[in-house]
Amino acid sequence: MRLGKGKSLLAVTASLTLLAGLTACGGNSGKESSASPDGTGKNAAESSASGSQAPAGESVKIKFAGWGDPSEKEVFTKLIKDFEQKNPTIKVEYLHIPADYVGKMNTILAGGDAPDVFYVPDGDFGRWVSQGLLHPIQEFVDASSLDTGDMWESGLLRYRYDGAVNGQGPLYALPKDIGPTVLYYNKDLFTKMNVPFPSADTPMTFEQLLDTAKKLTVEENGKVKQYGMGPIWWEGFVFGNGGAFLTDDRREFVGNGEAAVSALQFAADLANVHKVVPNAAALKDMNDSQMFQTGRLAMMITGRWMVPEFRKLGFDWDVAPLPVNKWAGWSGSVGIGIYSKTKHLEAAYKLVEYLGGPEGQKEQSLMGFAIPSFKSMAATDVFLQPGQKPEHAEVFIKAAENQVPGPWTNLPNAKWFDMLSQGLAPMWDGKKSAADVLNELKPKIDAAIKEGNPAVFK
Repeated sequence: MRLGKGKSLLAVTASLTLLAGLTACGGNSGKESSASPDGTGKNAAESSASGSQAPAGESVKIKFAGWGDPSEKEVFTKLIKDFEQKNPTIKVEYLHIPADYVGKMNTILAGGDAPDVFYVPDGDFGRWVSQGLLHPIQEFVDASSLDTGDMWESGLLRYRYDGAVNGQGPLYALPKDIGPTVLYYNKDLFTKMNVPFPSADTPMTFEQLLDTAKKLTVEENGKVKQYGMGPIWWEGFVFGNGGAFLTDDRREFVGNGEAAVSALQFAADLANVHKVVPNAAALKDMNDSQMFQTGRLAMMITGRWMVPEFRKLGFDWDVAPLPVNKWAGWSGSVGIGIYSKTKHLEAAYKLVEYLGGPEGQKEQSLMGFAIPSFKSMAATDVFLQPGQKPEHAEVFIKAAENQVPGPWTNLPNAKWFDMLSQGLAPMWDGKKSAADVLNELKPKIDAAIKEGNPAVFK
C-alpha cells in the first residue's frame, strides 16, 4: 500500500499541509443485499451465469488497473503472470497508473468503460459504491475457500456498504492491504541524546511524548536544527484520547467534544507553543520523511509502506506504538474491486480473490511495504522478516488489532471530513483555539453530513 490515495491522501495531506502550512437504509432486516447495482435484481451468482459471461472453456480478457512504484509494479506483473498460468482461459491486461490514480479513474469511470478490476482506495470506496460503480462480491466470497475469519476485520468492514453507510452490509471489495500507522524513531539520535527508546509494548502518553520530544529538539542561535517530533496525524490523537468525530448513527459531528478538543489543542501546541514539531515554514523546503532521513527529525508518524525506503538509510531506526495514551489510531487500506458493468464477472472475481487471497498477500508482504490481510500470515516470517528493520515489526500487528478505519471512510460522501480538515487551519496556525474552531465548524459539518448523505437520515 501507498497511503496518500483518495481520502487517505486527503486525510494525510490535509494533516500535513495544515500542520505544515500525506470506503437502502437498514431495510433489509439484517440480511445482506445481493441486488446488483445495475438494477436488474440479479445476484452475483445469477449474474455470473448470465449471457455476459464467456462460455465454459472460452478465453476472456479482462483489464486490471492499479498504481505503485516500480517495485510494486514488478510484483503485480509477476502475480498476474502466475494468475494467468493457473487460469489459462483468462488473460489480464495490466493498466499501471503511476500518478493521479484517483483523478484518472474518476474520468475513466465517468466514461462508462472502466477496467474490470481496479484498486479502490478506502477513502474513495464510499463515493464509488454509492454511485453504483462497484459490483457486490459477498456471494462469491461466501462460496470461496477464503478464510475471512482470519482477515483483519477493520480491513474488511471498510469495504462493506448497505445502501446508506459504509462499514456494514455486503462486501464490495477485498482489501489489498492494511496499513497501520506507527511511530518511527531514529535510534542513533536517541542514543546520542541519551534518551531511552520508546517501548514497543506500551504507547507513550501525551505528556511522555512532549517530554521525549523536548529532549530530542536541538536549537542553535535561536533556530531549531533538530526537531523531536514530526507533523501530527491528528485523527489518531483524537481516538487515543477517547474522542470521536461522528455519533454512532453517523448523523452528527461530535468532534467538538472535550476529548477531541483537548487532543487537537495538544497537537497544535506541539508546534506553536513547545516548538518540538516543525511548522509550515520549517517544512517548506523538506517534508517530514526527508527530514527524518537526513537526521533532522527524531520521530515521525507514518505507515508500513515506508519500510522499504527506510531500509536503505545509513542509521539505525525502529518503530513503536503511536504516542496517543493507549493502543489506538487509524489504519489506511486499498481494496480491490470489480466494475459494476464488467462483462466478465466470474473472471474478474477470480483475479480479485487471487490478489486478495493468500498467494497475492504473500508476494506483497515479502516486499516489506504492507502487512498481509491474513492475521496468521502476519505472525510469520513472511511479514516479520527477522534480521531486517524494523526490529519490532510486531508493533504493526498490535496496531492493526487496535486501529480503526479513518473517519473519512465512515460515510459515502466525505465532504464533511474535507470541511473539517480544511477548517482546522486557524488552529494549526495558532490563530484560534481548538475549541473555538471546532464549535464554529460543527453546524457547517452537520449540514454537510445531511446534505451529502441523505440515505442515512431515511
